[in-house]
Amino acid sequence: MKNRRGGRKRKFGATFRMVNLAKHFNWPGGRITGRWWKELAEHVRRYPQGPQRAWGIPFRMGGRRRVILAAEGRGEIVVGLAGQADFLCLVHEWRQLPETVRREDPAEGLVVGEYELAYRDGTRHAQPVRARFEVRMEESPGPPWLALPFHMWEAVDPTAYPEDFDWGRAQTGTRGTHGAPLVYAMPNPHPEKPIRSLTFRGLLPSPLLVAGLTLYRGASHPLRHLPRRSYRVQVPGRAVRVQQAEVDLGGVARIEKTAGPRGRKWLSSAYAGLVRAEEPAAGPEDVVEAFGAEDATLSVKLARRGGRLKFPLGEAFRRGAARDSTGRASLQVLGKDRQWMKVTVRDSSSGRPTPVRIHFSGPRGQYIAPYGHHAQINPGWFMDYGADVLVGGRSYAYVDGEFTTEMPVGDVYVEICKGFEYAPVRRKVTIRPGQEVLELAIERAADWRKAGWVTADTHVHFISPHTAALQAQGEGVNVVNLLASQWGRLFTNVGDIRGRVNVLENDTMVFVGTENRNHMLGHMSMLGTQGLPVYPMCSGGPGEAWLGDPDFLAMAEWARENRRKGGVVIRPHFPYCGHTEDPVPILAGLVDALEIGGLRGSDFATQEWYRYLNCGYRVAVAGGTDKMGAYCALGWLRTYALIDANRPFDYDNWAAAVRAGRTFSTNGPLIDLAVDGRGIGEAIELPASGGTVEVRAAAECVWPLGRIEIVHNGRVVAAEQAPADAKVLGVAAKVPVSASGWIAARCSGYERHPGAYLAAHTSPVYLKCGSSRAFDGPAAQHMLALVEGGMEYLQALATAFDEPARKRMVKLFREAQQELKGRLLVEGGHTHHHGTGPYHAHAHGEAADHRHD
Repeated sequence: MKNRRGGRKRKFGATFRMVNLAKHFNWPGGRITGRWWKELAEHVRRYPQGPQRAWGIPFRMGGRRRVILAAEGRGEIVVGLAGQADFLCLVHEWRQLPETVRREDPAEGLVVGEYELAYRDGTRHAQPVRARFEVRMEESPGPPWLALPFHMWEAVDPTAYPEDFDWGRAQTGTRGTHGAPLVYAMPNPHPEKPIRSLTFRGLLPSPLLVAGLTLYRGASHPLRHLPRRSYRVQVPGRAVRVQQAEVDLGGVARIEKTAGPRGRKWLSSAYAGLVRAEEPAAGPEDVVEAFGAEDATLSVKLARRGGRLKFPLGEAFRRGAARDSTGRASLQVLGKDRQWMKVTVRDSSSGRPTPVRIHFSGPRGQYIAPYGHHAQINPGWFMDYGADVLVGGRSYAYVDGEFTTEMPVGDVYVEICKGFEYAPVRRKVTIRPGQEVLELAIERAADWRKAGWVTADTHVHFISPHTAALQAQGEGVNVVNLLASQWGRLFTNVGDIRGRVNVLENDTMVFVGTENRNHMLGHMSMLGTQGLPVYPMCSGGPGEAWLGDPDFLAMAEWARENRRKGGVVIRPHFPYCGHTEDPVPILAGLVDALEIGGLRGSDFATQEWYRYLNCGYRVAVAGGTDKMGAYCALGWLRTYALIDANRPFDYDNWAAAVRAGRTFSTNGPLIDLAVDGRGIGEAIELPASGGTVEVRAAAECVWPLGRIEIVHNGRVVAAEQAPADAKVLGVAAKVPVSASGWIAARCSGYERHPGAYLAAHTSPVYLKCGSSRAFDGPAAQHMLALVEGGMEYLQALATAFDEPARKRMVKLFREAQQELKGRLLVEGGHTHHHGTGPYHAHAHGEAADHRHD
């Protein structure tokens, strides 16, 4: 490759020679008169001083006086030089006298001064200094075309940003260019000639200010950068972990910690599509994402290794790889050649484009974000609410079935996911030079929608309704309940509340409701509220409401109001966040479903649900993610609801299915249940003496199943264990029934598979024996303890809105207390409901409600 210096083979790298201009500086000094000139002098005195680097170029700045000031009538300044240069790098500025500014007649290109080179052979070259080209001008407010602010762009980590940054600015990933004077690289048309001097000449009354000069030797423009690319450091016999990296004539955008190279093992990994199991890294290494001039040097310090490795960045970019000075380490550019193309992802069953959650990566595991998506996803709370997610150790983008993006030429690895009814896809594709279209496909493994089942995430926060719709379509979710709420003094999604469906498209709908929260009493989700929302959303002070916000409405009152407005009431992340008032609305029949995450039976949440069922309180199960950041995939825990096939799919039809209890909650498996031919949510009437019912449960999953169980009144009465890699599993049993109760089914993932966490649980089929009602004494005692604890809190510590509000809330708790006491006395024959606390119940003949002090 030829270069500008006479045809020698291209050599990458730059050398600098700073010129000390201190003896030539002529301003500011002496007596300065006039307000404008005094302000300019103060501005110049704020210039950086001493050894400085601007855009990686070293300068020696400052002195007793600070700049060379050149202007019409002030004479020219000649600086003697010796040596050669490809570019003469200057820090300079032109400041216009107020009376010379002509905003009505801008004159871009106006020559304001000259920089004249004199060569040793007697020849000369004069470089004009033009307004808006080499220096900025008032009449044309954009940045100069050939000069840059003193400080170069600086990468900022959006997950660990500097103290002087706020969160919002940090999400740009950049600290912008700023500062004066400007940096300008003046090209030398004769780099082979020795230079004798440089003359500074001002041609207008407005002053031209020069604060520094450096002679630059290099093959390319020091301020013109190569495109940002990822680079891999290779050291024989070891995986590279980069502790620090920097580029002298550029910068490091970030150091990406990959999970290791892709290949056949990754393509066949059992972790494909899973969001709650972190895929183990296979030979993890760090990749440096860098930008800079062609003559820049990338310096890298490796963990557990002394010294720095230095690589010519331009050589690695142009030739694919470069070695350090020792020859033992090399720097490889990854995905150098890029091209824009259209990507289509099709549903193979229909042939039509379909939205998906997609992951692209290069052969070394570096993430390739589709255009418009974050290469570095911020998983913090309320920090990244775009169409991206970081789960399972992998970054994904939610995309429509057709999109355009920039892709690297060569091998690209892709993972495609779309919820629980599509088998996740991993494959390698090769992008050819000039290729304009990439066709991908995902195959449907099940179609429960055809059978009337509709999927929903009952609990999503922060993202916009349309972003929620895209994510839902990419996850195979039909209904998104996006919940506005209050977090101290922060209110979210309130502007999205419409009192009706917000988005309805492509078999997907988004409805913005509210999550109403009290730090002690508990949380309650108001879904599908028609008209005005149920306010206040939060009360009782931090950490849900704001400091001093009083208790105004109990959860039961929120629930009743939402029912009145045609909504669905869900107790979110049951029974956590409060765990006090739950019995009050459940006993009153005001809760349609409980959001339960465990689903495996042994967890506290599921057991707590069983306690209510075992006392005859009918409440369905629901699944919702409580998504509050990019760490959580929408719908990874979801509700399946069987809608009325004789009605069109709309929000009312879905709500009716949830109220009827025709639901199951799942984070992967699909499960169904029939008891004597009756479906989930239905009730079976039996004689008072009971009988025997025939139960069938079946499950399927795109990941291996491990076990399926039939649960009667909280006890497993039948189960089937799956062989390895079973994707379909069933169990059937004849179950004797002696008293009123319920039957449900649950299943779980294969324990030796990364998807062992997978689980699903149906809502019950209810059993009614004569006129009896299910009852569990210890469960009722537990509920009574919660109710009485809540009463004491309201009476002793709660900051009430006013006394009528306190009395009204206490009255609701007292009604639940009386019901539980009565049932304990009549149905349980209990003489004492718990061992501690002042309130308890006794058998007949003693006062039903008294206090022992």
